[in-house]
Amino acid sequence: MTEYTKIFHKNRLPVENAAGGKKRLYIISAAAGAAAGGVLLTQAAGLLLAVLSPGVRTGWVPPIQDNWLMVIFKLHAGFEGVHPDLLYGRNLVDLAVLALVAVTVLGLYTALRETSKIASLIALVQPFLGIVLFTATALAGRCALMGAVLVISGVMLRTQLFGKSTAAMGLLSGVLLLAGDFGVGVAPSNALAVLTGIGYGLLVTWLFLAARRLFQLGLGESGGAK
Repeated sequence: MTEYTKIFHKNRLPVENAAGGKKRLYIISAAAGAAAGGVLLTQAAGLLLAVLSPGVRTGWVPPIQDNWLMVIFKLHAGFEGVHPDLLYGRNLVDLAVLALVAVTVLGLYTALRETSKIASLIALVQPFLGIVLFTATALAGRCALMGAVLVISGVMLRTQLFGKSTAAMGLLSGVLLLAGDFGVGVAPSNALAVLTGIGYGLLVTWLFLAARRLFQLGLGESGGAK
């Protein structure tokens, strides 16, 4: 091996390691996003089944506490037996969703920081801060998820990497879910229930789309999304 070849490989290895580490992060973040979307989708499907087939026995299904977005929807829709006190307490499902979204946003930050480092960093900090606040207060911090989705989706609009439709979906879901969250405490409202339900569906779809694109980036597919 010539001296030139030794120097070439010596300088090349750190770059290759960095690229490999970034791809692994994309894959992990994609898995986290898909898992977060899966949790939210499963709970929505469970609610739909209970509404459409109230007589079906589901005792074989392990009881899982509703996530806070589902509780907000039920409050606005006027479900019997659902009250604001359910939003208090350290719900493990909420904590898991926050953690999974935090890992997802970490991958998005890595992909989008060249577009806007400050805004991407603001989005990244929010879910991690939300975890701390939620753990400490048992109430505050969960809306950081919507804030992170809003900010990082705003960054997405400035690049073709994730696509305008995905960005718009994230922005709209964040706005609708925040409206539903801030509306808690008022009289049950069908309008807020509908808006919260739409925002919930958009969030689930956004998570799956973001996860898919992160997975593509992890595989080395760098082309822009539509």
